[in-house]
Amino acid sequence: MEGDWGKLLNHYQHRLEHFTGELSLHNAFADLVNASRDLEVVALTRRKYDHQFMIAKELGAKIIISHFHWLPFYRDVYLRKWQDEQIHFWEPYVDRAEKENILLVMENVYETCPEILKPVVDGINSTQFKFIFDIGHAHLFSEVPLEDWLLAFRKDLVYMHVHNNYKNYDQHNSVLEGTINFDYFFDKLDSFNMHPILSTEVFEKKALIESLDYLERKMRVSKSYKLENTTEDFNDN
Repeated sequence: MEGDWGKLLNHYQHRLEHFTGELSLHNAFADLVNASRDLEVVALTRRKYDHQFMIAKELGAKIIISHFHWLPFYRDVYLRKWQDEQIHFWEPYVDRAEKENILLVMENVYETCPEILKPVVDGINSTQFKFIFDIGHAHLFSEVPLEDWLLAFRKDLVYMHVHNNYKNYDQHNSVLEGTINFDYFFDKLDSFNMHPILSTEVFEKKALIESLDYLERKMRVSKSYKLENTTEDFNDN
């Protein structure tokens, strides 16, 4: 919302002019709290989100990724209150998403177990409000095995952020650089018959190409993905 965002929007509209794939947009998240006791903070968060919805519409993005903004002091009775406030906050956006055929996918960040977030997704209970599993975040902060997240969100886990780290900070490495065993994880996806959309959050070009090559190979042999042959070369451009 600050600066010449209109010029930036026009730039991306031009870049995406001939793009035919499925487009997602990450919602604003820095310094926002959507279940704050300070109503002015909640109002600011809504303004930021409303602005992102507008940008998504202008770009033709049909998937919007957002955070829950959970913090570790939300526990016990405070957690249940936070979960209720999350449902209240998201209901108008879900109504809008259902009318405009937009898929809202909610991402884990600091959450230590799926039980923190699942009551919110279950409480909303909409085909347009689903879960995105960030495996790198879970590797850092989860207190339960990664497959527990798959089992908990089985029917609602439709999207994944894929990157790796050494469990020391959120490095967003290549999938092959870190201590997440992606071979094992793909076996789990197959055993649960799950095939979420995979989106790499790897920002260095060489690491990104390496990750895309690996993911394509794994999806080709996956029983869940059944990836068709493609002529795309990830080393181009």
